[in-house]
Amino acid sequence: MRLAMVMALAAGTAAAPPASVPQTHAQIDVPRARAQQVIVQSRDFPVGGESGWHIHPGTEVAYVTAGRLELRIKGKTTILEPGDSFTMPRGVPHNGVNHGAEPARVVITLVVDKGVPPRQSVAAP
Repeated sequence: MRLAMVMALAAGTAAAPPASVPQTHAQIDVPRARAQQVIVQSRDFPVGGESGWHIHPGTEVAYVTAGRLELRIKGKTTILEPGDSFTMPRGVPHNGVNHGAEPARVVITLVVDKGVPPRQSVAAP
């Protein structure tokens, strides 16, 4: 009797739909010549806030989850909105600025040299 109940319950349970196919947003090679570490962060930008010009000793991969962010790189500005992402190569000066009407949030993954500050301030280009 117990087996019949278990089989009836199992038959009545619909299979869960399959997950979507992964979407690759960035793929980077990690050098083996030096020790690396992965740092995952989130950063909130209040209205009018900015990160300040800086570089990383490795690669940054970031994803905007809320708000609107201007990404500035050497005289070029890109507008990023929720769902947008970017990859920043090692040593490239950049600045994130929120000129939107609401706070912005970015989830950041850094693959940087171990033992070195992951963020270094630089002068605006």
